This record gives sequence, C-alpha cells and structure tokens, in this order.
Amino acid sequence: MGQIKKDKKTFPRMERAPRRLFGHLPDVILTVDRQQRVLFMNRPMGDHLPKRMIGRDSALLFPRGFRAWYRRSMGRLFQASETDRFQYSTDQSVWWEVRLVPIQRGRQVVEAMVLCSNITEKRVYQAQAIRHARLATIGVLAASVAHEVNNPNGAILFNASMTARLWADSQPVLADYFRENGDFLLAGLPFSEVRTTGFTLFEEILHNSRRVESIIDNLKSLARHNEEIPEGMDPRWPAVPVSSDVDLHATLQASLMVLNHKIHCHTDRCTYLPGEGEVAIPGNAAQLEQVFINVILNALQSLPSRDKAVQVRTVWETGEGVVRVVVEDEGVGIAQENLSHLTEPFFTTRLGAGGTGLGLSISHLIVHRHGGSIHFQSTVAQGTTVTICLPLRGAAGA
Repeated sequence: MGQIKKDKKTFPRMERAPRRLFGHLPDVILTVDRQQRVLFMNRPMGDHLPKRMIGRDSALLFPRGFRAWYRRSMGRLFQASETDRFQYSTDQSVWWEVRLVPIQRGRQVVEAMVLCSNITEKRVYQAQAIRHARLATIGVLAASVAHEVNNPNGAILFNASMTARLWADSQPVLADYFRENGDFLLAGLPFSEVRTTGFTLFEEILHNSRRVESIIDNLKSLARHNEEIPEGMDPRWPAVPVSSDVDLHATLQASLMVLNHKIHCHTDRCTYLPGEGEVAIPGNAAQLEQVFINVILNALQSLPSRDKAVQVRTVWETGEGVVRVVVEDEGVGIAQENLSHLTEPFFTTRLGAGGTGLGLSISHLIVHRHGGSIHFQSTVAQGTTVTICLPLRGAAGA
C-alpha cells in the first residue's frame, strides 16, 4: 500500500521532467486527444501561445486551406493508427513540416503527437543546391554550344572578310562597266545604289560575326572552372580590359539597331536621349551591348500595348565619376517582392512567355565586372526604371 502511494507521488514529477525537456527542443510538439483538442504544447507557434491553445481545436494552428486535410489525417490516425506528414508555408514565407504520430495504450490510440518543424532554412538550402546544379548544367551546355557555334561562325568571319576584299577589288571593273554601259542590276539592285551600300553590308556582317565571337568567348568563360584565377578575381566572369575605351553613344545606338524589329513589334514610342558629356568609358563594348539589349528587350516585352513608351537616356555625373544609363518603360511593372530576385539565375516573371531568367543575371555579372552597378525601381501597372551605373575613366576601379 505504501509502495502504491509512492508511485502516485512520483508520477507527476516524472511527467514534468519530459515536459521540461520538450521545452528546450526547437520543434513545436503537441499532444492531441481524440476530439483533436490540444492537451500539451511545448512552445509558441507563430502567434499561437501554449496557454491559449490548451483545450482548443488543434487545427486552428494551421492555415485554413490545410485544416480539412489535417482533420481527415487525424481521423485516419485514431481509426487505423496511420502516421502522416505534410508541408506548408505561411504568408511570411515560413515553411513548416508537420508529422502526426499515434500514441497507443495497448492496441488503442488514445492520443496523437503532432511534431511541427520549421524547415525554412532547409528549403532555402535545397533551392540553392538545385540552382547550383542547374548552373553546372548550363555551364556544360554553354561550353558545348560555344564549341558548336564557333566553327560555323569562324567560317562566316573568314568568308565575309574574303568576300569584302573581292568586292573591293571588283569595284574598278564594275565602275568602268557602269560608265560605259549605264546602270545595271546586281542581285536585283541597281549598281548605282549597291556601290555605296555594299561595303556597309559587309561591315554589318563582320561586326555581327565578331559579336557572336565575343558572346562565344563569354560562354566559354562562364563554363570554365576556377583554373588559374588570380587572387581577388571574380571567377564567374572574365576580367574587363579597362584600358580599352567604349563609345557609349555608339554602343547604345547599335543595341537599338539590333532591337529595331522588336521595337516596331511592341511600341510606337521608343526614344533615345543622349546626355551631354564624355562619350568614351573604359570597358568592353560587346559585353555592354549585351547588357543594354537584355534590359531594353525586357522593357519592350513588358509593354501592354503599342501606345506605351520606352525611353533610354544617359546622364553624366562627372562629379560622382559615373555615367547612368536609364531605361524607363510604361509596362506592367514588377511586384515589390520580386525586385530583389531579378538578378538571380533562372528567376523570371515571364516563365510562360519563354523567359529563362538568365538575361539579367548575366547582365548583372557584366556590369559588376565593369566596376558598376544595376538598380531597379518599379510600380505594378505603371512601369519599371532600370539604372545602370558605370564608372568614367579615372574613377575608382576604372
């Protein structure tokens, strides 16, 4: 009889010990009765405090969309002793994993234990691992594509150069024939017109072939592993030869010329306003042209109708040692929660329209390697402003 009394006094102390232990665990642990009411809760879960939840419906801890599912799972647990688990996210982008475990007395399930783990950090790491794996795959594909494109582009570059020389050497003969016999047709065009535009055509072919060559070099550098990287060098992108000068106005005009067809497809109001100031900055013209094309193309594709405008302008801040290239559009805008993710690889708000999420990521790397920065401002349904800051010659890092 005395032994029984001792056990009755000891049991509450033994029960309190595990509860104190549960209080030190990072997970939220509940015990729930057959009516799914909270019997025990070791720590707060969001705005729900243990003292307020005791005796209340445990489903209230979860978002409305998961409560019906939770109640059905609890029903199966008490009826057939089935364990279950699910994951969900809150409005604050916090991810939880919930596990339901039966507590049995004999063969009967008398209570359930609910284990809630905050897995937000785990999911972030998983997303990063997936992103890195995709980047590695893109690197392999980039090297393969660069190799495959390099060979035909080399043939185009060589043959265009040779054909340009042939055209130049044939000019005296064709000019003599023109003087003696009058105008004649070449490829359906009058010689009087072709003799002045022919060289421009060859220059365009050579220019664009060299652009392809530059893009191939960038792809190879993007795919290359960290081999022989000087100390302090960013391994993600090749060094920019800052000793070279870039005519910013000419580079912007070339970018707009490349996008001429896209401009006519999307808007009747695309303007370029060059600012007054120096026109040459240190850097790589082909890489900067790639940046401008990506940013302007994004602006064009955001326009809901042809009467909406895109404006490109340059602002020279000699006192600050920078030039700002500002691209403003009257497009659909970008939600505030997405602005900080725009330069992340594979992040895109146009997935259904074929966006890859690589254009702004690569543009950010190029601008960074030029010692500059890129900034985004946007209002949904009003438009977006992208500002690219590049250092002038003599500025720090230039």
